[in-house]
Amino acid sequence: MREVTVKKILFEIALLGAIFFFFNTAAAQDLESVVEQMAEDGASESAIEDYLQQIETGIRRLNLNLADRQQLESSGLFSPFQIASLLEYRADYGALLSMAELQMVDGFSAEFVAKIAPAVTLAGDTDRPGTHLQARSRYKWKEGTPGLHQYNRVLLESGRFSAGLLAESDAGEIPLADHLGGYLGYKHGPFEVLVGDYSACFGQGLALWNSFAFTGASSPASVMRRPRGIVPYKSADESAAFRGVAAGLGLGRFKVSAFASAAGADARVSDKGYESLIKTGYHRTIYEKGCKNAMREYLAGANVTFRGSQFQAGITAAAYSFSEHNARKVMPYNQFQLYDGWMGNLSAEVLYSAGHWRLFAEAALCSRKIAAAVAGAVLTASYSFEASLMLRYYDKGYIAPHAGAYSTISSVSNQAGAVLAVMARPLRGLLITSFTEAVHYPYLRYRVDGPSSAFYEKLKAEYAFPLVTISVQDNYVWQSAGKERKHSLKGSVKFESGPWKASARVGAVLFTSDKGPQSGWALSVNAARTLLRGRATVQAGAGWYEALSYDARVYLFESDLPGNFSLQYYYGKGIAARGLVKVKIGRRWSLSLLAVVSQGAEGRLQADYKF
Repeated sequence: MREVTVKKILFEIALLGAIFFFFNTAAAQDLESVVEQMAEDGASESAIEDYLQQIETGIRRLNLNLADRQQLESSGLFSPFQIASLLEYRADYGALLSMAELQMVDGFSAEFVAKIAPAVTLAGDTDRPGTHLQARSRYKWKEGTPGLHQYNRVLLESGRFSAGLLAESDAGEIPLADHLGGYLGYKHGPFEVLVGDYSACFGQGLALWNSFAFTGASSPASVMRRPRGIVPYKSADESAAFRGVAAGLGLGRFKVSAFASAAGADARVSDKGYESLIKTGYHRTIYEKGCKNAMREYLAGANVTFRGSQFQAGITAAAYSFSEHNARKVMPYNQFQLYDGWMGNLSAEVLYSAGHWRLFAEAALCSRKIAAAVAGAVLTASYSFEASLMLRYYDKGYIAPHAGAYSTISSVSNQAGAVLAVMARPLRGLLITSFTEAVHYPYLRYRVDGPSSAFYEKLKAEYAFPLVTISVQDNYVWQSAGKERKHSLKGSVKFESGPWKASARVGAVLFTSDKGPQSGWALSVNAARTLLRGRATVQAGAGWYEALSYDARVYLFESDLPGNFSLQYYYGKGIAARGLVKVKIGRRWSLSLLAVVSQGAEGRLQADYKF
């Protein structure tokens, strides 16, 4: 068994439970399935980490009486239908007076309101000046790995100012602070400025989106990006942040943003220039240390966005260059993506909302005058039905290294595809989601020597009883390259009653290719109980697995420290066990301890402070 531990820290521990089953979709997929799906689709650890970052709302709770459409969308808590229902209810009846009244809004069941309650408020206190501080320290030890992984973060908001500081070291690196990151922000009325590490996410991501971008989940609304503009960078991924200064100014319905960055980049550099970019973030060996921040990437850009009641439009421009010349080896699969000196992108995007429909599109050019485009529609007919369609075309020569548009490969290039997603609730308690995608790659790719195609189908059914939830999911992938076919079947049962929670998850994979069939399976069971009037939680789990082929590995979600997630892929044959203890100490402190025994031992300790 191997493990991918997502390092991302969510600001609000209570928010973790609140959003556990909800992310940007009326389908209300549970977070376990979303994270598992991302891993099966090839998402990196940093991408999963950044996904978790997007579903947090910040230190302060979201005010449902004051939040506008953009704030509700960017929170990640609500589906488009729920947002439309809430805004319509506020317009008709005024401010909400209680959480009980929120249940009267179409799409807000009593169960949903109970889950989001720790993350939202109806009072006006969240807009008053005040000081909010959060700190987290985490230490991880793993058998066979030298040293500790250390993570320390402080987040602060005080009136118009905000700040963050991160110090992190992987096992084998210098203690405490191999990587230092942080930011300082100021906001007053329509003006805001950030100095330090930041993200820039505009349009549908064709030109600029250096943050997580959802791809491949069976959530109809998730095919449409929700731009966040300029925001503080809070991820532990060392290679994705812009580092410099960014500012924004609101002018009526317009908002103008400008930004500049001179971030360090890990690379193998010779006398001729940089020969490769290194994005692992590791600096343990002499070679890795020599590659650390071996050059810089300079970037400058701007965005202008107009927001009306139903119509939104924006233009984004960005230019970037490395401080060293490009000395990478030209290969058939990368020859159209290499550039030297300055390169840039220009894009235009539109979004139109009419009734239950949302129509979106973006078109972009790179400096070589090569184009890319994406367009689609999302229909939220009711809380019981949601659907989306998205079309895209990216030329093989389109270059956008900081793009985050929907893509099934590592770059936004060399593909033409269509996505159709549907969510339905045909019966009370029954939820069905379907995701279908067809894509064609006109030019050869890495390890694929010619044009190729792929087809994806993901189908999930979930039925919720009063105390038990049962779900079944099948993922099917066909790729013309290698004549590969893969079925991933998953089932889960969850029970919750009073202080007790229990779950059982089973996964099976059947993989066939021109090399023959391969299979794997895994079973995981977990039980948890709250103690000391909710101030302590004890959880234990075990797993059994057999997947002798790496292609038939099985991904299953496992609980982890608060604000973290473990996604284990079961490979090999054996059993695993884990135990987790969480204790609240006083009003502001909490302590968590996790122990794992499998093909090796592992331990993690985490302390949290909130003020």
